[in-house]
Amino acid sequence: MLIESKKFTSKFINIILGLCITLFSICFSVILVLNLTFIYKISIEKFNLVKDTGVSAENLMINYKSMINYIRNPFIEELKFKDFAMSLSGQIHFEEVKDIFMNLYIMMFISMVILILFKVIKKVLVNISLIKALNYSSNMIFILFGVITTMIVVDFSKTFVIFHNIFFDNSYWIFDPITDPIINALPEMVFMIYALIIIMFLLVEAILFKVIYYKKR
Repeated sequence: MLIESKKFTSKFINIILGLCITLFSICFSVILVLNLTFIYKISIEKFNLVKDTGVSAENLMINYKSMINYIRNPFIEELKFKDFAMSLSGQIHFEEVKDIFMNLYIMMFISMVILILFKVIKKVLVNISLIKALNYSSNMIFILFGVITTMIVVDFSKTFVIFHNIFFDNSYWIFDPITDPIINALPEMVFMIYALIIIMFLLVEAILFKVIYYKKR
């Protein structure tokens, strides 16, 4: 009975570690892709954003980088666009987006600390294995990848709405092009490209975790 209890405890802890790895992977992938500004540069041409906004490609990049710097930097308190006006509701929405990304940084840091602590003390914990945790994480990411990919392929617009309803408790994310013309520079398809790249990063991580597991087990 004691042995079974220890096995259950070990498996439970390994699953928790797997969750930490998964959480770290998600946060890392989202933050990494956010900082890949060349993706937006490609999107400008692909989706004819110069024509839709009346703003040059160079200035669109300046505006986009201003937004990214605001979102990722906790010391920048106000977002200002070079070429776009912004309503109060638009400002509030970007503040909420910034809060989400600040929380991503916090969750990534906490997950990393937990994993490092278990790495340090694993010698005194029976049957606790980061390798097994990698396998659990890989399985979780594969499932997440399958679900999100299916949702995007079936109906990205609906998925886009569901995402916003989950993370925002208001309708400020629904921009009016008249009061918040920045929305013309950030069409739905741009978000789809970013979403696909994020889940591809996650897929690569899941495959890497699985390879490490089979080599080290």
